[in-house]
Amino acid sequence: MKDIQIRALSGSLYAGVLMGAIFLSPIAITAVVLLFSGLALWEFQRLIQFKSFIPILTLVLLSVYATLGFVSTFTEDILVYSALTINLVLVAMLFISRKIEYSYPVQFVLSMGYIVLSSYFITRTAFDGLAYEPWILALLYIAIWANNSFAYLFGSKFGKHKLLPAISPKKSWEGFFGGMLATILVTYFIELKMHIFDSNLWILFAVLIPVLATLGDFVQSYFKRVAKVKDSGSLIPGHGGFYDRMDSVIFVAPFYYLLLKFI
Repeated sequence: MKDIQIRALSGSLYAGVLMGAIFLSPIAITAVVLLFSGLALWEFQRLIQFKSFIPILTLVLLSVYATLGFVSTFTEDILVYSALTINLVLVAMLFISRKIEYSYPVQFVLSMGYIVLSSYFITRTAFDGLAYEPWILALLYIAIWANNSFAYLFGSKFGKHKLLPAISPKKSWEGFFGGMLATILVTYFIELKMHIFDSNLWILFAVLIPVLATLGDFVQSYFKRVAKVKDSGSLIPGHGGFYDRMDSVIFVAPFYYLLLKFI
């Protein structure tokens, strides 16, 4: 019971800091996401045994330049397609190979392309040029939290048919569809009030989030399994590390950015 209370308290604090920063100001949420992403990056680099300050320096510079409006649309297009390519390669790796050989180029590309570029697009989803739309980013977090929470609840209660047991033994199809149902309902009510999407594109978003968030979790589970650890860290009591908490949003962010770009 105590573990559940600790998990609930730390999770609520984590969510409260993010939501507070989102609605406080663009600088506040950029700073908070930069801090959390930096910690997730540090944990990830430990998992893959990569020691370099270049990824975190790149993440800081990108975040600062973007906040000041110094990153062009053309540059962001290159960055988002690079992030998407690497994320899709990682998904393919789940089904093609069970082993990864780390070398400096591989570690560098993983840190830069998977964590740094994807993390960069978390806050960029809320910007249209220099105009800041907090509910666009809030929806991303709320939808992912709804999916992950109800996927866990449905999976714990009804889970019998495993999704990808070789990578994540506890995830089930029942949990996946329970998470999707929750995501659809949450997105519907937020869209009803805030009108974020054109037409009925909220449905596409609500269906994609569970798929992409689950894939992001599988990718993280893969790296933890290779490293033979349960959690990426211990900075968030009851949850593990920041990479454990941010795996889904890091993976989803560039896809969400691209979806918003074309609506």
